[in-house]
Amino acid sequence: MKGSLNQSAHERATRMSLSNEAAEWFVRLRDDRLGTRNRERNVRWLKQSPTHIAELLRIQQVYQALRAAKVVNRSPRASGQEASNIIELEARREAEPPPFDLLLDEPARPRRPFQAWKIAAAVACLSVSFFMGFMAKVAWLDRTIETELGEWRTVSLTDGTRVRIAPDSKLKVAFGDDHRTIRLIHGEAMFDVAKDRTRPFYVESEMIGVLAVGTEFRVSRLGGKDVVAVTEGSVALYRDGRDAIRGAVAVAPAQLAEATGGVAVAAGEQVSTTRSSRARPVAKEKVNFDYEQAWSEGWLVYENKTVAEVASDFNRLNRMKIVITEPSIAARRLAFFRVSATDPESFVEALATVSDITIVRTVPNVLRIEPRRSVLAAPLPNAEIPESNRGGEVPPSVNPNPI
Repeated sequence: MKGSLNQSAHERATRMSLSNEAAEWFVRLRDDRLGTRNRERNVRWLKQSPTHIAELLRIQQVYQALRAAKVVNRSPRASGQEASNIIELEARREAEPPPFDLLLDEPARPRRPFQAWKIAAAVACLSVSFFMGFMAKVAWLDRTIETELGEWRTVSLTDGTRVRIAPDSKLKVAFGDDHRTIRLIHGEAMFDVAKDRTRPFYVESEMIGVLAVGTEFRVSRLGGKDVVAVTEGSVALYRDGRDAIRGAVAVAPAQLAEATGGVAVAAGEQVSTTRSSRARPVAKEKVNFDYEQAWSEGWLVYENKTVAEVASDFNRLNRMKIVITEPSIAARRLAFFRVSATDPESFVEALATVSDITIVRTVPNVLRIEPRRSVLAAPLPNAEIPESNRGGEVPPSVNPNPI
């Protein structure tokens, strides 16, 4: 018996504490001066348990119900009555009678008594409105951007940063008063960062983190390999697992990197990290600016790559898949190739200009590259890709001959 009483007292105390927290949040949320950081805290509090949402909604209902009734506080000095601690609730006054000329045109309507169900309906509507507002805040604070196969997107963030997102990519955006954080779940994205030293811009991938203030760089997270390529300005690269950097940055990211255990990466430099090389010293490479520029415009540019490597990228970016049945064709190298990343048909059509290759289409969204058995292998010179129907653009030539 004693145990049950103690448990009941504990439950009452827990409910009282939760009610106090919800009431405090209700008051704070009605303040227009509430900052982004506090709104983020409110979202985290609501996400902790459905009971938090239910209690905040209950506080909202009580508040609206009290507003629906009119509280009359009659001063005892004015009425000559004795002071009383009883507060009377008075029903709403009836509407003022219409002007006389309106009474002539329209018959008088019977006055209906105040109905309590109207309060309940109003509270229900306001509760739904409050809940939808809460969901909108969650969506704003925890925004997710995702692209499908074959879809390239350019998104402008609330701070003015522009993000170019490759197909089959997913990012989570979390902006606050002292930080701008993006988590790259998978895929590729190029960031043209709006300058704001009071809110550092940080991109987190699987094995690396990139800090910027105002610069341009690309981050890819594909198949256990993270790549950062800087085309403008400089960034600080981290591999210690930090998920955000908060607070104003007084110096350039390159200088900050030296003091905080990071690595400075300048324009024209690129860093690649895999799970096996994560513990090794950072090795910098030169950025292929032609590739980065083409990538930002939705094109693929290759030099001295095999047919299999190019086909693999097309398959990763598009719904239409390329299947190569002959290993000798897959191993052939392309001296130079440039084409729209969402147009795998142009790629296989260029290969088909070689006399010993044919393209077979027997299954929807599948392009099979097979050897032409009736013709001996005799590679042709450079073949021009037919003019594309994408705005009249004509991709440059491709040489499918082995090197």
